[in-house]
Amino acid sequence: MKYRTILPAVALVGGALMIPSTALAAAPWSAPVAVPGSQSMGDGTADVLLTRTRGGALAYNTAGSIPGAALTRSVLGPGFTPQAPAQWPGAVDFDSQFGSFSAADRLIYADSNGFKRVVIATATGPGADWKTSLRGPTTDGAFAATGAAPHGGAAAVFSTFRPGGGAVYLVRQPGTQGLGPTLRLSSRGSIHSVAVAVNQAGDVLAAWDRSGKLEARFWINSSKHLTPVQELGTTNDASHLSVALGEGRRAIVAWVDQRVNEGGTAGGKVMATARSSSRGFTAPKQLDTYGVNQIAGGLIGIKAAYTGSGTGVIAFSGDTAVRAALVDGRVIGTPQALAPVAADDTGEFGLGDLATSPDSDRAVVTWVAPAGTNEQVQAAVLADGASAFGPVENVSGTDRFVSRPTAAFDYKTDTIVVAWTARQIPNGAPNEVDVVTQAAP
Repeated sequence: MKYRTILPAVALVGGALMIPSTALAAAPWSAPVAVPGSQSMGDGTADVLLTRTRGGALAYNTAGSIPGAALTRSVLGPGFTPQAPAQWPGAVDFDSQFGSFSAADRLIYADSNGFKRVVIATATGPGADWKTSLRGPTTDGAFAATGAAPHGGAAAVFSTFRPGGGAVYLVRQPGTQGLGPTLRLSSRGSIHSVAVAVNQAGDVLAAWDRSGKLEARFWINSSKHLTPVQELGTTNDASHLSVALGEGRRAIVAWVDQRVNEGGTAGGKVMATARSSSRGFTAPKQLDTYGVNQIAGGLIGIKAAYTGSGTGVIAFSGDTAVRAALVDGRVIGTPQALAPVAADDTGEFGLGDLATSPDSDRAVVTWVAPAGTNEQVQAAVLADGASAFGPVENVSGTDRFVSRPTAAFDYKTDTIVVAWTARQIPNGAPNEVDVVTQAAP
């Protein structure tokens, strides 16, 4: 497999990488199309779920609160046209905003069910019902994350909150089989965040913040065993955490180290570490910093992933801009400023999603930007073979408030699909779920 070469620092101009002209050519975005009759929660998330062989759907909550709000499904028809929505059978108390969905050969979901248990659920495709399973001990809430890879299956990790400290647990879904047993990964402690990723070989990488220690552990699928817990660094509070796992167990762990509370937000920093298929994780590298009361924007804050050709990408909401860094083996490149969306004391604007192509070197980063008194969905695309992301592309209009834009690449056509919730505004327009596409060049 051929990997991308990261440009050295001397190729930086004005804080951003020089972009070859060939990387600027991109197909136009389609006009936004609303899910027919959609009526979503005003601050909810519409998740784009595209499977390898069974089509795709949008998942979002209708008006209401969790637990209790229905999860709605809009199957994507020909040309990724959203079909009439309907309640998704089996998706009881699913939270599209704070729960975690992943899609590859199958669909997986994980989160607290609001009744002192963690629910792990799977579906064979967008047209199938969800099958749920309650896992782990009783808990007063949970952090949960999922990951999936074509041919490799899926996995979910979650933490518990119990007297004396919680712990981190793993549930695998091998290939297209059912859920496996619940495996305890960590010692007891105060768990602040969790993340998980799967590669095509079925290996799993889980990471978590336990009492100020950033820890990680692999499941090795070929030998069916867990590796020992590895401490990757220390944190004040990993408020956002993401991991990526590629071929040969090359991996990325990236996090926002920032303590956030109602009385004010401490200064923070963006950190990351990477490993190659033959060498272990590097010492954590600092990618950005935040001042006091500057919150990493967006719901997820940071996300890491590998493209189908093996390039690593880390996208995050930085101090003064949404940024992205390319990763080659253990080398984490200098972050590129994608758009001047600065951190503030609300965290409202910033990173929406990072999605990568399963078959090429393409990637897309989405975010929410201010647009006068309203908001706009924007994106930047990493073209196949390019050394940096292209320019800002306007994806939505500027006449609405919008919630986190999620993205995914279609397995068959390499088309990018992005969806978001457009919130009600004083002109009387109701909440709706919108979807756009960008065809492969």
